[in-house]
Amino acid sequence: MELRQIAYTARQRVETTFDGIKRFSKLERVLALVCILIPALLIIFDNGPVRPSISAYYDMEKNQVYYFSLTVASMLFIVNGIVKRKKIYNTILGIMLAGLILFNHEDACVLHFIFAAIFFSGNALVMVIYTPRKELWFKILLVLCIVISMLVFFIFKWGTLFFAEWLSFTIIAVHYVLESLGLIH
Repeated sequence: MELRQIAYTARQRVETTFDGIKRFSKLERVLALVCILIPALLIIFDNGPVRPSISAYYDMEKNQVYYFSLTVASMLFIVNGIVKRKKIYNTILGIMLAGLILFNHEDACVLHFIFAAIFFSGNALVMVIYTPRKELWFKILLVLCIVISMLVFFIFKWGTLFFAEWLSFTIIAVHYVLESLGLIH
């Protein structure tokens, strides 16, 4: 009888640990971490001052850091949209991010700008459109931060687009983390 009890307790602990690992490794949190770290990785692996935008790192000496990290983020968006069938918009956003990678800002600036505009504005719209009413004020606040960061750069020419993009990635990440924790929908 004791052996059964020990085995049962051990099984419960293993299941509890496994459930904890599953919760921790949720796709949204991985995506969030990647989104927050991309700009930092670009700065760390580049030999020079901070560039004007994230896209400007496409030709850095260790450009695999640029291509790999953005490709991972793109694929995580796509997979998130496929896994959660109700969130096909994430697949579309992932494709837009892939477009940013495929068409650099110097050789294909119009296409690059279109993909960038759809990616960043699409993320902002998704946060507001697909939200329950009780969370709308919070999502609008997140989107306003994205809009303000872009306006500060584009209209007032303060700072660089790099930091506006980083803030936008961070806000997208915060949204994913809060959603994965069940704090927002």
